[in-house]
Amino acid sequence: MDLFDDYLEGKLNMEELAEFELRLISDPIFQKAFEEHKTLISILNTSNERQVLKNKLKHIHSVEFGKEAKIISINKPEKLTKRIGKTFVVAASAAVIAVISTIALLSTGGYLLKKQKSEITDLKLEVTGLKYSQNAIVKKLNSKEDKVTFAAANLEGSAFAINNNGYVLTSWHMVNGADSIFIQNNSTERALTKIIFNDPVLDIAVLKIENTELSKNWQVPFSFNSKSAEVGEEVYTLGFPRKDIVYGEGSLSSLSGYFNDTLMYQVSIPVNPGNSGGPLLDAQGNIIGVIRGKISSSEGTGFAIKSTEIIRSIAAVEGDSVKSELILNNNRSPLKKLKRSEQIKRINPYVFNVLVYKNN
Repeated sequence: MDLFDDYLEGKLNMEELAEFELRLISDPIFQKAFEEHKTLISILNTSNERQVLKNKLKHIHSVEFGKEAKIISINKPEKLTKRIGKTFVVAASAAVIAVISTIALLSTGGYLLKKQKSEITDLKLEVTGLKYSQNAIVKKLNSKEDKVTFAAANLEGSAFAINNNGYVLTSWHMVNGADSIFIQNNSTERALTKIIFNDPVLDIAVLKIENTELSKNWQVPFSFNSKSAEVGEEVYTLGFPRKDIVYGEGSLSSLSGYFNDTLMYQVSIPVNPGNSGGPLLDAQGNIIGVIRGKISSSEGTGFAIKSTEIIRSIAAVEGDSVKSELILNNNRSPLKKLKRSEQIKRINPYVFNVLVYKNN
């Protein structure tokens, strides 16, 4: 804009002037920015000239008729709101043109203003079938046993047990529209499940293992925390962003989530595709949330649905038979006095890799 002003005010030397006018001809974006700047200056000058004229007329009137003489307009008086409106429109127009000019100038100078995309990203893991088919072949060749191989799932994620009755919790965005859903880990062979309950607002779903024999000896060691956690608390996650379970640790950084969503916590833990549906635990091994996602433009930040909201949602389930089966594990946690590594050993059998199949 300084360059434009120097040109309009005749401050450029012959060489600068020739270079400026050549760029006006050869660079359409530069030319457009210059024209918009001229329009802005014209608006400002017109407004300034009008004010100068008003001041001159007031001075003449004061000299000829005295300062106390009443001024009678020959035009129909405007209402205050209308006068303010006109002033606002002129100011807004000038501001808009100034912004457009600035953007154009930055663009022509190579300084592009890019809007950062900040959206919450679901952490379901989209699986490439070829990769896991190759892994299965390698395992088959290296193994002396005749193991059964399975087709690769379309999506993978995490889940965890909510009681000793064979019910597990995961993310709704992952299993929504699934034709079949399996869970597995090092302690539990691949098990078919069915959706028993879902809450799309919280993005949670409860699954039931169809083979009851697999869960008959469960002793889930953790319980759901019915109280809100505090900012700064140490927290950790367990989940399946890859084939083996992965541990992550950090702290609870906010009592609200994306766009101040009070249903979620924000945590300073790196979470990745595959972590969706995994548990968020406090230092005592209590469940305080379920991993929901992260901001796409930021690493090391995750969001988790609060345990208090999950408790409320499941408590509102209709149907006595289902409700009695979905009672969350609220037994006194045996994990409280254990060191972290021992807590994880006890928890691992009840955190699962979720495999979702969909017929496209």
